[in-house]
Amino acid sequence: MPRTLLHRDAELAALGRQLDEVCRGSGRVIVVEGPAGIGKSSLLSAVAGADGVRVLTAWGGPLEHDAGWGIARQLFAPVRTGPEWAGLATGAAALARRALDADADGAEPSLAGDAMYAAAHGLTWLACGLAERGPTLLVIDDVHWADAPSLRWLGQLARQLPAVRLGILCAVRAGEPPAEPDLLAELLAAAAEAPVRPRPLGPAAVEAMVAARLPTATPGFAPACHAASAGNPFLLGALLDQVAAERAEPDDDLAARLGAFGAEQVGRVVERQLSRLPSGSAELARSFAVLGRAAPLRHARALAGVDATVAARLADRLQAAGLLDRAGGDYALAHPLVAGALYDGMPAGERAGAHARAARVLAAERGDTETIALHLLRTDAAADPATVSTLCDAADRAGRRGALDSAAFFLRRALAEPPPDACDEADVRCRLGLVLSVDLHAEAPALLTKAVELAATGEQRARIALAGGRALGLDGYFDDAARLCRTGLEPRSDIPRELVDLLEAELVCDAMMQADTVGEAYARLHRSADRPPLWDVLAAWKLINEARPAAEAQALLDRALRSGALDTVPDSLIGTCLGFCLIACGDLATVEHRCGTLIDIARPRGWMIALVHAGFLRAITLLRQGKAREAEADARLAFDFKLRISPPQALIWSLFPLVDALVERDEPAEAADAMRAGGLDDVAPPAGALASPLLLESRARLRLAERRPQEAHADLTAAAAAWRELGIQHPSLVAWRVCDSAALLDLDDRAAARRLAEEHLELAGRVGLPEPLGAGLRALAATVSAEDAVGLLEQAVDVLGPAPHRLEYVRALVALGAARRRANRRAAAREPLGVALALAEELGLRRLGRRAREELHAAGARPRRAARSGVDALTAAEHRVAVLAAGGHSNREIAQHLYVTRRTVETHLTHVFQKLTLTRRAELGTYFPA
Repeated sequence: MPRTLLHRDAELAALGRQLDEVCRGSGRVIVVEGPAGIGKSSLLSAVAGADGVRVLTAWGGPLEHDAGWGIARQLFAPVRTGPEWAGLATGAAALARRALDADADGAEPSLAGDAMYAAAHGLTWLACGLAERGPTLLVIDDVHWADAPSLRWLGQLARQLPAVRLGILCAVRAGEPPAEPDLLAELLAAAAEAPVRPRPLGPAAVEAMVAARLPTATPGFAPACHAASAGNPFLLGALLDQVAAERAEPDDDLAARLGAFGAEQVGRVVERQLSRLPSGSAELARSFAVLGRAAPLRHARALAGVDATVAARLADRLQAAGLLDRAGGDYALAHPLVAGALYDGMPAGERAGAHARAARVLAAERGDTETIALHLLRTDAAADPATVSTLCDAADRAGRRGALDSAAFFLRRALAEPPPDACDEADVRCRLGLVLSVDLHAEAPALLTKAVELAATGEQRARIALAGGRALGLDGYFDDAARLCRTGLEPRSDIPRELVDLLEAELVCDAMMQADTVGEAYARLHRSADRPPLWDVLAAWKLINEARPAAEAQALLDRALRSGALDTVPDSLIGTCLGFCLIACGDLATVEHRCGTLIDIARPRGWMIALVHAGFLRAITLLRQGKAREAEADARLAFDFKLRISPPQALIWSLFPLVDALVERDEPAEAADAMRAGGLDDVAPPAGALASPLLLESRARLRLAERRPQEAHADLTAAAAAWRELGIQHPSLVAWRVCDSAALLDLDDRAAARRLAEEHLELAGRVGLPEPLGAGLRALAATVSAEDAVGLLEQAVDVLGPAPHRLEYVRALVALGAARRRANRRAAAREPLGVALALAEELGLRRLGRRAREELHAAGARPRRAARSGVDALTAAEHRVAVLAAGGHSNREIAQHLYVTRRTVETHLTHVFQKLTLTRRAELGTYFPA
């Protein structure tokens, strides 16, 4: 069944034009779409032969769909074994080894899920590295059968394409239900132009094919073939093969008997062809259909049960008949329609048996465990412990390589086998639940709960509950996590004490995150005598919530930190709880150091989950220090990542720091955009969740910046109710009174505003920390006369001066200057306003800088204009790029470091050069010294 490229000038021209754009540096996704047999593969082959372009090819298939990173591994196989590999697999591109290496056992361990992001990040930069060396085209045939990890990566890569000489050319079968519809739709939507759709062959092209194959055909025979095949090149070829094989006369009489010839007729044609070939040909052909594409002859002959000499002869005959192709040392059936016809023509039981034999053949050669598992997926369940073991091993390897979708397939099949006993079933269910929890799959909690219930011993039950509880807790499913931990603890008589302590600590931490379980958490804490250091964090959190003196909580936190216990549980929510405790106690330096250390470890390894988790905590810390630019950058990275994968209860944690940073950057419109993107601009956040009042307070600050005090007051009233439900009073966390005091002043309710300010001050006095005390003094000052306000604000400035909380310090300075100006002490007003302006410009606090400048003008000073050029004019993203460039990093290194495209880096640097009036990169050091 030869492939013929006829009547394709328009399609080749369209593809050639898009390929020229790729070569000129305008990378793109290019799609060829059409029904089976229309000639998509032939078009791809023709384009792939273009001069001056590196072409890497891959194909999808029904068997290969479950092979994690199968498409990626095919694409980069020539590079992986070529002389360029050592030079390419450096920096971020080295992370691609996790996906491409046959054995990922040597890959650096990471938190669950981070392997997937690390591998995809590495593959993206490997592809970009190839494109830097010359125009590169990734060609994927039958992309509708591509594996999920590869499709997800290709969608990510598509966002990088406009900046590089890199194209993704893929063929997709119209009318074929894709294996991964959402991921495929995302990739195809990235195409720069509409798909190239090969047209059916016209009468002239069909006539040319008929004349070439059947020279004796009568004039009426070609039109009949055109009508029967609908101009489909492959089906036309199959029809002509059938006529030639049967030695039928291609005359008008035969033409009159030709009916519609579609894909369903291919199977009959193939069976007829096989019946004319030597004995064993059909068995060998079906063996290739079972093994999938690129199968060695030795595997097919072992499966078919023929010896090597006979198999070689039969393979030659199958090639001569146009049913089999050979590329290198491997074979593949000539067309997916042929493979599909042979495979679908086998009875279901026969297919399952063939896959079982294929698994045994590969296992006998000590073949790749995941490849063996691909065949076991298609066998009948037989309660075979060896099958369960192989599938679980394959799932572990797939998980380490970041192919979590494949791991889930293997584990589901292992459950169906089923495992030999309840203990093994519990283990498999736990593994599957943990894999699914990475993608926040709704099935994960039920799987983990069932695993706990099936556990054979108390220790197994507790370990499953601990692993599952930690995973669900970090996902933001606090109720499910607490419920799982609770189930794992009962009865606790047969659980080792160490596990009881760890599991109950996780339960208490999860319970503290939800209003309806806080009481349980405190009750368990009350019974927590002689517990390990992790419990010190939880005890400190309780003290903080009760607004006890900060020194009491800080002493417990210091003891926990000295023990090193937190370093042994990187996958526990207690680490996040520690961060919030330290922030509440004013120990910003420790939080920044711990988060920075984790970020420095995670960033080069592509550990996105760890990077994002540390990033949003550091953003909160940086903003309190007044470092609005840096806070925005960290919060933006966390929010953009979580926006794609997280439910609202998890998304909130990265949204409220971003909104706060943007408000202080004097960008309320962007803050509102972020709220809308998160779906929380005008709706109530999840009830009872700890993050909800934090978001409500941030949204209220945005509303105040937008001069919408009534809506701000409504949000703050809701926040107050939420904090009461949670039992949290600490004024470093619970700042609603300060904000609502400002809202009430705008609403002309001075008495209520003063009452709230005094309540906040009372709480601040209890904890003994400068930030809430300074904020309370500032709020109270706004409710009294200008003369009285000056004294309160001078006290606030004195309290905040030595503290690291520069944001609140600058607020107090601006308020002090404004109060002195209103008290007709204009000269005295200029000093704090000048300090405030200098700090605001240094830190990127544009909103406060604008207010300080306005007050300086009102006080008779002449401050310089707001910067339209200079460092203060830079956006947060531009500032971060400029700092890295000044440090000697290349554009490529900066893009890898910040997880953005090179074009984004180039755009930011262009703006930096314009705003700083620079002409050379070396001049950046003047503004950003090392």
